[in-house]
Parts: sequence; structure tokens; C-alpha cells
Amino acid sequence: MQVRVIQAAPPQVMTPRARMLTAYRGGQADAVPVSPELWDATAIAVNGAPYYQLMGPFAERPWWKTHLECFEHFRADAWIVPSLGPTERQKAMRTVQSYFLDRDKLEVESQLTYRTSRGVLRGVARTTEAYADWLLKHPVERFPQDMQSYEEYFFDEPAAYDLGEVVDSLEGVGENGLVTPMVGELFTSFLGAVREGGIGQTILDLFDYPDYARALRDRYAAHLAELTDFILDNTETQAIFVNSNYSGPPIVSPALYREWDKPVLATVATVCHQHDVPLHLHQHGYTAMLMEDLVDAGVDLVCPLLPPPQGDVTDLAELKRRFGSRIALKGHVDPITVLLHQSPREVEAEVRRCIDAAAPGGGYVLGTADSTVLGTPFENIHAFVEAGRRYGRYPLTDR
Repeated sequence: MQVRVIQAAPPQVMTPRARMLTAYRGGQADAVPVSPELWDATAIAVNGAPYYQLMGPFAERPWWKTHLECFEHFRADAWIVPSLGPTERQKAMRTVQSYFLDRDKLEVESQLTYRTSRGVLRGVARTTEAYADWLLKHPVERFPQDMQSYEEYFFDEPAAYDLGEVVDSLEGVGENGLVTPMVGELFTSFLGAVREGGIGQTILDLFDYPDYARALRDRYAAHLAELTDFILDNTETQAIFVNSNYSGPPIVSPALYREWDKPVLATVATVCHQHDVPLHLHQHGYTAMLMEDLVDAGVDLVCPLLPPPQGDVTDLAELKRRFGSRIALKGHVDPITVLLHQSPREVEAEVRRCIDAAAPGGGYVLGTADSTVLGTPFENIHAFVEAGRRYGRYPLTDR
């Protein structure tokens, strides 16, 4: 009697793009996507060129190329975040004068001028090897007068914005990662980024001028929704990104978040879901206490799931148990306590702990709890990625 041996088909290997997108949609891919946040300092260190050639006002190439090369260097699943370029009208209204502050070119300062029909606004930004275009002086000094002038500059017709960076990054990244164009910040972060006095003064403004602020919030939400629709109608974008620099506890209370920021999320999420694409939110600060609000607003994936002391995600497995069927998760490996200061073996252990906690059933992207920082050892980032590949292959019981 002849026995016929039937060999099982090898498991299908997904591309990084497909793997990431599957997790964004809450599904289980061939493996857990491994996508640490590798922002300015790490990507610049990988490239080796002076920082001012790669980011800031003297940059000689698009940032997405440097960012993609960094992911490729560490063999991680790329997450690339391009932005719309300014309109011709905005370029005519805003001028920038930039110069080095020292002979060694360690800092670049930029003088920003916005010329509007209501008056002239001025700001000062600083770029170093650690961060680009950090505002030292904000253009909105008087509220709401200067904010009304800034509105004249900021709001324009969606079709007038430049899609070039979005289109080029989609083509350049291809299957090597997921491109999530950023349409904007949450509302309180948008105000805090341009208001002299920052987010603290912004919160006072919301109480001092509530009627104006609500009208501006609604205009801002509608604008971001229109930009989202414009991007999705005119490119092959498969996910949209909204950032939160300051919006959220402990800086912005849950009550203020629900009034001022959640409506923006809900408006953008509605447009995303009309196009059947997920919405990715980068939520700084405390996230666990906002999870019901994020689900209710329609967010599909949230990162970076900061642990204490910067965040409130104390039990990743419990967060997954409570919300994993309703929202995808990304992050939680501490970039400072773990990646900056610990050994490769300790990095491996933390990666495995996060995978064990959040990866079962899918809907999890292994990532860092915000970006790696200046001086992070490359061997630790390699250990992060290698551990993610080793322990994140589905089915997880086969490890």
C-alpha cells in the first residue's frame, strides 16, 4: 500500500504594509507588526549626515526618505507620516529667515513672519539634532485678535494644498510599510502650538472666550475633515493620522478633552470610515482613562500607550482585554527606561511581555511608548526588532 504524504502549505508571509494595515483594522496578520517610533535623532544617527541637511529649514531631501531608511536599517515595519504642503497663498503670506546660531552649526534659528490683512504675526523656531522647528516664540500673542489673523493664514481650500509629499512617499514606501498622512493636531494642541504661553494659556483662553473658541473648534474640525476627504479622494492612502502633542490628561482634563478635542476626532473618523480607511491617533499623556472616548469617537488605532510616569497604561493585558475588540493598540515599550538605559536582554524580555499581553487575537503593533531618543544604543533597537520577529509570529503558541 502506497502512502501519499500531503505537505502543509507554508504560512503566507505578508508585506510590511499588509501586516500593518491588518493590525490597524484589528485583525491578525502573519505576525505582529514590529514598528518602533524612530523619529528625528535616531534616523539622523543612522543616516550620518549633519542634522541640518536632513530636517529643518536647510533640509536637502524629504524627511520621509530619511525616516524610511532608518526603518530599513533596523529591518522594522515602516510607519511613515507625510504632510500636505502649503498652498500658494500660504507661501505668499509666510516668510522664513533662517541662520545658524553658532560656528559649529549646532542650532538653527528661524524668524517666522505671517502677513495678514489684520496685521503681522511673528514667531521664532529652533532646530537642533534632537528636534526640528520647535517654537520659542509663538505668533499668537493676543487672543482672540491674533488668532483671527492666524485663521486668515491657516484656513484655505483643500484642493489648493500640495499633495506632492503624500504621493511621493506612498510610491517610495510601497509595500515596505504603511503611509499615514497627517491631517492635523487635536484642537487644543493646534491652539497650544501657536499661542504664546503654550497649552497653559490656551486652556485659560477656552474659558475666557468660549463662544469664539467653539466656533473656531467647529471650523477646524470641518477643515480637517475636508483635508481628509481630499487626500483619500486623490491618493492611494490607506490610513489617516491625527496627532496630539498636548491634548489629554494630565494637561488637558478628560472633561476638556471631551468638549474640545473629541469632536475633532469624531468628525475626521466619520470621513475615514466613509472611505473605509482606519484612523490612527497618537495620544500623548494618559490614555487608559480616555479609551471609551476614543472608541466612541471612532478611532481605529491608538498609540503610544505610555506607561507611568508619563502615561497611565499600567496593565497592557487588561487594556487589551477591555478594549482590544473595539480598537487596535500600538506601542508601550518605554523608549527611555528600557531602550535607552537597559541591556539588549532586558529589551528582549520587555518586548516578549508586551507581545504576550496585547498580541493574542491580533490588533496590536509592537511599538515604543513614543520615539526613541538621542543616544539610544543601536544594539537595543536591533534587539527590539529581533525579539519582535522571534516572539510575534502567529500562532503565538508555536513559539
